[in-house]
Amino acid sequence: MSFIRNLLALVGVIAIASGIFFYGKLAPEYAAFKQLDPGAKDVYLTMWEKLKETGNSADASIWKFPLEEDISWEDAEEAMASVANEHNIKNVGELPLSEQVKIMTGEEQRFLKIYQYCDPLIAKQMVDHSDAFAAFLPCRISMVEDKEGKFWLYALNMDMMIEGGRTLPEPLLSQASKVREVILDIMKKGAAGDF
Repeated sequence: MSFIRNLLALVGVIAIASGIFFYGKLAPEYAAFKQLDPGAKDVYLTMWEKLKETGNSADASIWKFPLEEDISWEDAEEAMASVANEHNIKNVGELPLSEQVKIMTGEEQRFLKIYQYCDPLIAKQMVDHSDAFAAFLPCRISMVEDKEGKFWLYALNMDMMIEGGRTLPEPLLSQASKVREVILDIMKKGAAGDF
């Protein structure tokens, strides 16, 4: 009987020690997590689900839309330009990568072109808030022809930038959220050829 009592006491001591150890390790992490934007949990859970599914961190951090069957890349490009103009966001550059690679290699390439958009005033505010936001600028949408010949639009998922850390101060939060909606609108309407 005393053996069982001593064994249970030992188990209790181990449980208490383990609890103290894990509390000491996890309490600071939990406190840090509670300081993040309320949307951060969903942002990172969504990324985790995509990462588990694909095993690719790039896939876990992007938005992508297929061009509809009857939409050519030219139609999508024209629609994106029209929607960007409608939202008064600047097209600050295009990088026709597949054309450049074709010139350099002399070989045909799958279509790959990057479109860059920016609202300079909001971009300045983002960098004033944190220099690290400069790495996200300008907003880029890539049009990619996959290996089967289907065209897709890709962009960095801006949720992590907007909601993945501490809540952005106003009016920056509202303005960054507006840019996110504009980029998604450009992608959706571009994929549908809708302008």
